[in-house]
Amino acid sequence: MNGPQTPPHELAWPIQSPEAPLSRRLRLRLWWHEASGNIRGSVLIGGAILIFGVMIACIKEIGSDLPLPQIIVIRQIIITILLLPLFLPDLGATLRTDRLGLQLTRGLFSLMAMLCGFTAIIYIPLADATALGFSKVLFVTIAAVWILKEKVGPRRWLATFCGFLGVLIILAPGGAEPISIFYLLAVLGALFGAGINVTIRMLSSTERTETILLYQALVLFSALIIPTILWWQPPTLEQWGLLGVIGISGTAAQYLVTRAYQIGEASALAPLDFTRLLVAVATGFIFFAEIPGWRTLLGAAIVIGATFYTIRRNSAPHFVKTDPAA
Repeated sequence: MNGPQTPPHELAWPIQSPEAPLSRRLRLRLWWHEASGNIRGSVLIGGAILIFGVMIACIKEIGSDLPLPQIIVIRQIIITILLLPLFLPDLGATLRTDRLGLQLTRGLFSLMAMLCGFTAIIYIPLADATALGFSKVLFVTIAAVWILKEKVGPRRWLATFCGFLGVLIILAPGGAEPISIFYLLAVLGALFGAGINVTIRMLSSTERTETILLYQALVLFSALIIPTILWWQPPTLEQWGLLGVIGISGTAAQYLVTRAYQIGEASALAPLDFTRLLVAVATGFIFFAEIPGWRTLLGAAIVIGATFYTIRRNSAPHFVKTDPAA
């Protein structure tokens, strides 16, 4: 009771030391909680874009050696296995939906977007395939106004069209050579990709994320399992490794995108997709010796400007209420 007492500064050290990192984590958590849906959605989209870059590089690497349905099915099997902790606790509740038709439609959009978009990625330069994919932004913005009834001010319209102008500069339309079927598939993939984003937004008010992902898996398996069996080619050890990376990165990126469009406005998040162009240019140059020309660099500069403006508008506090032109 009356023995030697520990000095106050020695008592304070073990108490304050663990509190410092906890305080930083708490501040970050509070910031995330108080941030608007568009800010949080923008952060999630940014992470998904970087992860998608890894996946796309792997698909291009093995796409000419393995049938695309086989790649998609193996990818989906890995995704489903990784998401089992979400599905299994209450599989009945996960399957339960009041909007089955919209769930199946979303799954079909995803199927067609993969078939068209991945084919384009395999057979044309990554920068070109990515640039054509940006036509999805225009489709999403229009659908967000007509279908989702979101309010889009003239500044965000301008940011979207400026980004699309950058894409057109990269593509240099009007050349003497005929347009390849793979370029048209890239545009179709973008159209179906816009359908994915819009249907996710429509489902977000009533459906859980795991329900949306589970129905996508069911649609993909149902559509591609027979072609996969008929055209099966045994992958090498290296190809199995790449398929594993495709599946894991696809899982992470897909979940981030789904969550982003559930908490943010489709018309606000869509222009952020433009940053995929920078990732595609870097990946094509480093791994596939694809050197972008001056049109690609000029178009990328315009895309960066449009994306930066969109991020700033998304970060403005309560911009929807205070600035009708946002």
